[in-house]
Amino acid sequence: MTESSQGGRRQLLQALKRELGFFDAGGYGRQFRSQWRPTLLLRDSPLCINYSSTGRQHACSECQFFSLVPPAGQSALLPCHQIPLDASGTTIAGLYKKGTQTTLDQRYRDWLCHLIREFDRP
Repeated sequence: MTESSQGGRRQLLQALKRELGFFDAGGYGRQFRSQWRPTLLLRDSPLCINYSSTGRQHACSECQFFSLVPPAGQSALLPCHQIPLDASGTTIAGLYKKGTQTTLDQRYRDWLCHLIREFDRP
């Protein structure tokens, strides 16, 4: 692994840890900007490059998590919702469509913990 890719891996690991901390602190349970919609995983995280924007100001491809998005999902409105959370290909978008909030939360947290363990290995 090159020094550049190791640096990117460390940055992604730190971002994953911050995201887990935000999730565990109940960050997604807080109201976001308005009462007309619930918070959205990743999109309403302080780690999102468009977090404080009212509209999309930065390309999602600039996000640290974009490298986890499969090519087929990179042009989606919310590419981060196309990231597979498990080996069967379950995505945040899929769970929003036909899952429960409890299932979504558990799968998302499990995914974060799994990636952190993987990226934390020497």
